[in-house]
Amino acid sequence: MTSTIDLHIIASCSDRKRAPVPSELHLRTIQAETPESRAQHWCSSLYNHPHPTRPALELYAGDHWNVVLELPALASQAGLRPQLWVASAGYGLIPADAAIRPYSATFTRGHADSVIPRGESGPTSALHQHWWKALTREPGPTPGAPRHIHQLAETAPRARLLVVASSPYVAALEQDLALAARALRKPEYLLIVSKPGPLFRGVLEPHQVPSTSHLQPLLGGPLQSLHARVARDLLERTRDAGAEVDATHARDYYESLIRRSAPPVRYERTPMTDDEVRRFIERTPRTEKYLWSATLKQLRDSGLACELKRFKRLFHEVQQRADQQHQNPAAQPRPT
Repeated sequence: MTSTIDLHIIASCSDRKRAPVPSELHLRTIQAETPESRAQHWCSSLYNHPHPTRPALELYAGDHWNVVLELPALASQAGLRPQLWVASAGYGLIPADAAIRPYSATFTRGHADSVIPRGESGPTSALHQHWWKALTREPGPTPGAPRHIHQLAETAPRARLLVVASSPYVAALEQDLALAARALRKPEYLLIVSKPGPLFRGVLEPHQVPSTSHLQPLLGGPLQSLHARVARDLLERTRDAGAEVDATHARDYYESLIRRSAPPVRYERTPMTDDEVRRFIERTPRTEKYLWSATLKQLRDSGLACELKRFKRLFHEVQQRADQQHQNPAAQPRPT
């Protein structure tokens, strides 16, 4: 099947799902001494749980994923033969039509379901890579499907690989991507659409297609889906104007756009400590719209500032503590 593919699209998954996550399929429930042992127990939970499965492309939700789903059709319209893959913190590399269950696992350090257990020391990138290696050693949900990106390149060395992922995912995939680049007949056929950063000062530098907030006014949508929108724009240009799908041409084009674009809007907001953010979250009424995104908007509309990743971590922390207190009222402190 993969011999006819000339474009592999590898997109990071979404933390939003279209079905509730069973309590047993939160990564926080798996306690093990090593990433290898944790990955083994985690995959056993994923594959043996009674919850119904559904195709990955139908399970994920959110603006990032909605844009990702447009990419294969655009590639086909451009005369390419695409296949969509998912890079998942919970499942590893899987085909987009793989049958999976709702789960919660993330590369966000400090999150309750992080691939890095609480208290674990060491560089984040190295720990992400260790987890990815351990996870991809385990069998996937689709028998016989590749578990590593470099296998896609080895099977079809003339194909292009278009990776659409945030920095934590690129860090986890770094060694896999480097092997993939070496396996391709033309290394520039590996394109990585992501935010510029230290990861692209090494072996991955020739493969970066920059995606920064400077492009947001041109491509629209929220920042969370910007990488996917850059990939969409690239494929639209290939379809409409015959633009080359290679890292060299794409990088030059988007770097030029970034240089010519206006700087992103800067908002004057008051920074907050972690404790101040926690108190704000605790004071927010828990209505049907009690979501981290809506609560962060309220905070920013109030003239206050908190980085998105830090806010998400603190929100989930407060939410988890509140849920535990609700389940165990006796543990709550009594008024004096």
